[in-house]
Amino acid sequence: MSSNQQPANPVSRSKQRATVTIVSHFIVDVFSFVGVALLPMLAVLLDIRPEQKALLLALGSVCSGVIQPVVAWASDKLDSRAFGTAGFVVAVLCIGNLGMARDFTELAILYSVGAMGVGAFHPPAAATVGQLGGSKRSMYIAIFFLAGMIGGIVGNVFTPQFVEWMTPAKVSANGTILDSAERARQGLLAIRWFMPVGLIAAVVLAIAIHKHGHRHHAAHEHSGSWDKKERSTRWFAVWVLYTSNVLRFTTNMALVYLFTEWASQFVMITHNVTEMTEQLGIQASQVNGTLQASMQMGMGAGGITLGFILAARFEKAVFVLLPMLGAVSIAMIPVLTQVDPTMARWAVMLAAVIAGLGFGATVPVSISLAQRLLPHRTSLVSGLMLGGAWMLSFLGPMGAEVVQNGLRSKQRVPGFVIRLVESLPDALQTQIMDGMGLDSAFMVTALVLAVAGCITFFLPHELIVRSAD
Repeated sequence: MSSNQQPANPVSRSKQRATVTIVSHFIVDVFSFVGVALLPMLAVLLDIRPEQKALLLALGSVCSGVIQPVVAWASDKLDSRAFGTAGFVVAVLCIGNLGMARDFTELAILYSVGAMGVGAFHPPAAATVGQLGGSKRSMYIAIFFLAGMIGGIVGNVFTPQFVEWMTPAKVSANGTILDSAERARQGLLAIRWFMPVGLIAAVVLAIAIHKHGHRHHAAHEHSGSWDKKERSTRWFAVWVLYTSNVLRFTTNMALVYLFTEWASQFVMITHNVTEMTEQLGIQASQVNGTLQASMQMGMGAGGITLGFILAARFEKAVFVLLPMLGAVSIAMIPVLTQVDPTMARWAVMLAAVIAGLGFGATVPVSISLAQRLLPHRTSLVSGLMLGGAWMLSFLGPMGAEVVQNGLRSKQRVPGFVIRLVESLPDALQTQIMDGMGLDSAFMVTALVLAVAGCITFFLPHELIVRSAD
């Protein structure tokens, strides 16, 4: 090496690799919310029923969640990040082609495989950023989390607007008259322009991180020094975090479904109509996109704030209190809906921000804490806190839809479920069979989030503080 050449600064290289991973998370999460934002429009175009919308969201949760512990285990076992990049590519290709779907089945396949790709990206990426953060692990993971939230906001808000921009005029340049369905389909096909950006980002990510191992130095030796009680206490804390995250993500997905329904009802009330059209579907998608983005805003702003300022001694209190605040906000939505429509939209958007803060702000804290508790299993616990919890969140949209519309509207209900319902008191039986409406679905969702906060009372405070050292 010549005298004027300097060795690469390891700290600078770590920051560069972390930055690439964080930016990649932003792009992945733009793709992950394309289908969610466009769901009201897709529902009109493909004649999708409410229970199918709930099923679609549930499939996304399950597919995204199931793959994550598998990828996390393989990443730890093989000391490789390639699974995350491969998932990135799959997500870009599938979600970029959602406009190709001709019916619900094709849409479900594209959406589910795309969600699986999104899920595969997250455990290796979160573990990478946590390791590269070193002593600033919580801050780096919070930034990683915030990048995903901003990506979700962009995906939710920009995608419906982009589709509207790309929707051709009723009369084409050559004089051909296009019906509303054909125009909407051509607008949806334009999301394929997102694909080149995603594929380029995947290549940059692979170049940045694939040659670098992600195992923590001496982590296995450190964990080998724990006695049986210490080991079981740490795993107990991880499972408490996991259970709480399951309920948080279930709340998240329930609200994703409920806001799509609220947006459609809001647009129909505003226009004083009883049925949706393709044009109203675009408007409902825009309203829905702002509500979904509002949740993301609350999650991201809360997550980054906690990542920078939260001390370990206050982590347990935050895990308990923030879900309670979010639960109150969700429970207020039925009340806010009754005000003037112009004010109602803004009021519900604010409620969505606070709800996002309640269920989402502590997610990066849970990832960081879990990695601190089990430093020799960083990909595994990252996968548990993210995908392992996310895969059960399918209960959110499906449960919310049942509370809203009841079982009677379903085409197929297992016989044992009907017999169980028939054993209940008549009043409760009627509510379950006929549904309790959108307002009750919001109330039940608020209760689920409150329970998530109560569970974290069982976190061992002393261990949380000690693990920070």
